[in-house]
Amino acid sequence: MPRNLIHSDAIADYRGVIASPGAVLMNGNCIEAVGTPEEVGTPADVEITQINGLLTPSFVNVHAHLDLSGDGIAPPPDSFINWVEEIVYPIRAKGEVTHAIEQGVRMSKEGGSVIVGDIASSVLAAECAKKLLPRCVPFVELFGSGTRGQLVAEQLGHVEHAFAVQPHAPYSCGLEVYKASFESGRKVATHLAETIEELEYAELGTGAFLEYVQRLGVWDTSMKAWSEHPIDAVLKIADGAHFVSAHLNYIEDRHLPMLAQSNMSVAYCPRASVYFGHTNHRWKEMVDAGVNVALGTDSLLCLDTPDRISVLDEMRLLYKRDNADPALLFGMATINGAKALGVDASLVVLQPGETAGILAFANCHSLESILQVEVLPEWVCM
Repeated sequence: MPRNLIHSDAIADYRGVIASPGAVLMNGNCIEAVGTPEEVGTPADVEITQINGLLTPSFVNVHAHLDLSGDGIAPPPDSFINWVEEIVYPIRAKGEVTHAIEQGVRMSKEGGSVIVGDIASSVLAAECAKKLLPRCVPFVELFGSGTRGQLVAEQLGHVEHAFAVQPHAPYSCGLEVYKASFESGRKVATHLAETIEELEYAELGTGAFLEYVQRLGVWDTSMKAWSEHPIDAVLKIADGAHFVSAHLNYIEDRHLPMLAQSNMSVAYCPRASVYFGHTNHRWKEMVDAGVNVALGTDSLLCLDTPDRISVLDEMRLLYKRDNADPALLFGMATINGAKALGVDASLVVLQPGETAGILAFANCHSLESILQVEVLPEWVCM
């Protein structure tokens, strides 16, 4: 198979524009050389491809729910709990996991990602996602508090060892499940500090989530409040372990240095925060404090793009709303996500070695230009 020499108007990654005009010499899914056309030259026995636009690495989506991709987008809810009960539960009840994940994988590729942190509702969902998207990192969700939580913690070893795990959230998992997850040696993710109601339930054991678990029939007297902010509780249990926490919509000032000194990566899903009515996310302060903040999409249900699942749209929102630096956003959508998922970051950098794919943006010439338009990328190689 001949090597492919790709010429383009420019090439860029999280460092900004590397060369303009640019050239990338490919051999299968490996990059052999990058630079200007003069620097790369024209080796013998190559096919030359001309791209009128910008070449970039593919993106990393650090937090998605591919098995919720089968029913399209849903209108914003009047409350998070109502959304779970009225939208998510009926989807789960249909059991159309394979179809939903097939749709999710297709839309992730449309959006420029093959490295995805997928929150899988079952081992079956994790197996399906991994089969269809080999670079995906599936996290199998765990649920259980009190007596049930202890049973889940004891049975954690029965989960297929290839998969990471996700103690679902502080309102659905006890600290014993978190502890067992961190001690398992697996990659770990969770939802954390997502809603005000979660904080109340973790700290006091009262409020809307208490009513919710009672309504589900899973509450019992062995389920105790954590008596502190869920970020404090989970960081203590983690004890320095690497893990990913999605959302963190509600933090206190004192958490910024704590997060920076921990090995927690934050999966920020801007459009999901907007969808659920959460405002004033402190992602910029987290970045400035030294926290590894990466971009995720959450599920298709809460997006405004029914044809794709893409962190590119998260980048565009933050660029327009928060006047965010394009190179910073690109890092959050590539190397930061790879670090969070424990994936080799060089896969999403334009440098010699294996690559997770290269994207082309027609008629664009800089990172800023791809954030100012609505053009979708095309895969040059995957």
